[in-house]
Amino acid sequence: MTPEGSHLKLRSIISALSLFGLATGIVYGADLLLETQTSWDGGSLAYPTGKAQVTSVMLHIEPGDEPPFHCHPVPTMGYVLRGALEVETERGDTQRIEAGSAVVEVMNTLHRGRAVGGPVDIVVFYAGAEGVPTAVLPGSDDAATWPCGGTE
Repeated sequence: MTPEGSHLKLRSIISALSLFGLATGIVYGADLLLETQTSWDGGSLAYPTGKAQVTSVMLHIEPGDEPPFHCHPVPTMGYVLRGALEVETERGDTQRIEAGSAVVEVMNTLHRGRAVGGPVDIVVFYAGAEGVPTAVLPGSDDAATWPCGGTE
């Protein structure tokens, strides 16, 4: 076999493995962080209508910070890079999320997160739509259009 033939055969094998991975969901060299149809409290997820817009932020929370209650009208996923976070809903449900964990946040439910035992860094991804806010504070102008569960 010529060197060119060997390269073509190798490319064919790589292509076949790639297609196998796409067809089966097995991706080589990738670790699945999270796959779910619900938020951490079992709530349903729904994508907003409109032109898709993905937003990502790095969120920093220091011990003693008191972030306000807020909600997300779009599916929101976070990955904790550093520290531990306790998320609390307005109705009192809690979830502790440690570094190295991925989570889908509650949707249209008032909640807030606090650092536990040290600073927290979280990469947050919002699967939204153009013109739809990623977070809504109770009593804000956005709350009239994008109401959260609980007190407005």
